[in-house]
Amino acid sequence: MTTIADQIAAHFASLPTLEPDSIAVRYGDTRTSWGQLGQVGDGILASLNTAGVPKGSSIGWIARNDPALLGALIGLIKGGYTVSPVNPHQPVAKIAEQLRALQMAASVGVAQDFHPEVREALADTGGVGVVIDAHATPAAQLLGAGDVVGPGPFRILDDAIVERLTSGTTGEPKRIQVPAATFQKALELGARSEKDKQAEPLKVKRSPGILLTTFSHSGGLWGALLALNQARPVELFDKFDVQRWADAVERGQVKAANLVPSMITMVLEQGVAPEKIKSLLVIRAGTAPLDPETQRLFEETYGIPVLTEYSASEFMGGIAGWSLADHKAYGESKRGAAGTLRPDMQVKITDVATGEELERGQIGILNLKSPRIGPDFIRTTDLASFDTDDFLWIHGRADEAINRGGFKILPEKVAETLRLHEAVREAGILAAKDSRLGQVPIAVVEIVDGARTSEQELKDFVRSQMPAYMVPTAIELVDALPRTLSMKVDRPALRALFKDKYQF
Repeated sequence: MTTIADQIAAHFASLPTLEPDSIAVRYGDTRTSWGQLGQVGDGILASLNTAGVPKGSSIGWIARNDPALLGALIGLIKGGYTVSPVNPHQPVAKIAEQLRALQMAASVGVAQDFHPEVREALADTGGVGVVIDAHATPAAQLLGAGDVVGPGPFRILDDAIVERLTSGTTGEPKRIQVPAATFQKALELGARSEKDKQAEPLKVKRSPGILLTTFSHSGGLWGALLALNQARPVELFDKFDVQRWADAVERGQVKAANLVPSMITMVLEQGVAPEKIKSLLVIRAGTAPLDPETQRLFEETYGIPVLTEYSASEFMGGIAGWSLADHKAYGESKRGAAGTLRPDMQVKITDVATGEELERGQIGILNLKSPRIGPDFIRTTDLASFDTDDFLWIHGRADEAINRGGFKILPEKVAETLRLHEAVREAGILAAKDSRLGQVPIAVVEIVDGARTSEQELKDFVRSQMPAYMVPTAIELVDALPRTLSMKVDRPALRALFKDKYQF
């Protein structure tokens, strides 16, 4: 009997055979064919077999944005292994620590990521390393010619196709296991624009996807999987560059693109010519709240609808979002909403203190249910409301509320207000300890290039917009805020910057 996992494996195995010589990945000046991706995948499977890696093992996927890592996805999924991302952009000691903790039988990555400390961690756990290069012969090889796995035990995740990492906005990223049925359903939802073509034979698409987010972030990995699933060639970036992105849109006549809110701001600030990206019919924006005024300005400048999305790693992606039809009907009146629910999602808003279900329009804890996850509602840490037109609104996180002498402050609302000031690009709000009030809000503000302002001016501005208790007691001005891989403000890093000045 063919299982869902078997179907997924067969689908990914077929990708390199469709048009082996056509370009699958454009990465700077490098071009990589579908056939070369297939050689990477097959080389990995041969190496794992040679080393005696148990079938179904969790395999470390050292997630650098390199064409070979796309080939690794094809091979690992084809072979029935679990793809377990490891972030190469963290300190080497941290990578080694994670490899020791995860006890994986093997890890795959490009040569530069197998540092001596990483090799030592593999030796300590009995795991092997597989070095990959889509333009080398062989395309995959064991770190040591005679490498075999040790006695274990090794990490095996039953039925998990892949693991997703949470964003780590408030702490250490968590690992979310994605079973085969959930993986397949999420791919179907992600390919909503292809729904009328799903019955057609699979063929390589002509319009490329643009992958801007690092593979070590959940959105970057998922973008790669969606592109592969659709047999869509990609333009792969190490990091976002406005001009290169605009060139890629123009060159590929791209119809739809994904940008996080900070990227939308950068496109506006650098003044990309509208005719350069005129092929775009839609921009999808997720991972962080998009300032409504920034959205309005972008749409007025480029005539391209911006459709915001709300998602979570725990739910394998999309929870709510905007469609073009929604945008046409409610683009002005509902601007700032997360959108309407995906077809397989159910929502319940409950009182923060009592847990009782609230009426529509009232703000409370967001609870979600989806067959992707299970039969029960899952309580999130987000504060939300659900209006009479079925639009979901996100009002911040309950676990981040600042209690200032009994007055509750939502950090995102304060940040939203600060962003309205012409000199402010972005703001992060922290809760500092206070002997009298318990907690007070501290704002850290990233200033627009060339702009001038002061702490007092910004305090006065917030005071003119919000109740006095919501005005930050201190506002720090910085050139750039630290960010997570998903470009959200990195709160732990922000606290670390000011740990000698404030108590957190």
